[in-house]
Amino acid sequence: MSRFGAYVRDRLNSSFAECWEDFGDSPGVRLAEFASASWRTASGPVMAPGYVRSHTRVLDAQVQRSAWDGSLIGSVSLVAPWPERLLRSYQWQGDLSWRDWPTELRGEGYEYAHPTEEDVTRRPFLQASVALSFPVPMHRLPAVPCGPRDGVEWAARAMVSALVAKLNALVGPVLEELDGGRLR
Repeated sequence: MSRFGAYVRDRLNSSFAECWEDFGDSPGVRLAEFASASWRTASGPVMAPGYVRSHTRVLDAQVQRSAWDGSLIGSVSLVAPWPERLLRSYQWQGDLSWRDWPTELRGEGYEYAHPTEEDVTRRPFLQASVALSFPVPMHRLPAVPCGPRDGVEWAARAMVSALVAKLNALVGPVLEELDGGRLR
């Protein structure tokens, strides 16, 4: 039994319950709802650390069913370098020495982190970020189980894997550019 599986089983009557509501003639809405519930369960703050690992530049990654049409939408926030115009000029800083995103040693390398309250009392920070919002293609996503007792844990695991692949395909090129042409 996996930790992710335990979280899925724990949410069968809450997060996953909506997946088997009557969505009329739209199986796509059911698929988007199951994908959304699977992603929420696999990522923080539900699971900490999350079942899904992310690139050090990823501040947040969400996948959810659109209230507009029931499709699947994604949003990802990334740490970004300062805009070129700010890099070329120091006039905007006044007498302050603005700092970029702080980093912390975690695991095998450095990761971006939000400055602590103590850090902010000592110096100012300008933390640039990029927000991506996009439709997530639903073709070739795994099928939704027929009910809450039909292998939901394994279906959720397969769904998260498929969503990771789709998000990597969509966000990966942006990360490559931000990292100077290479993925970490």
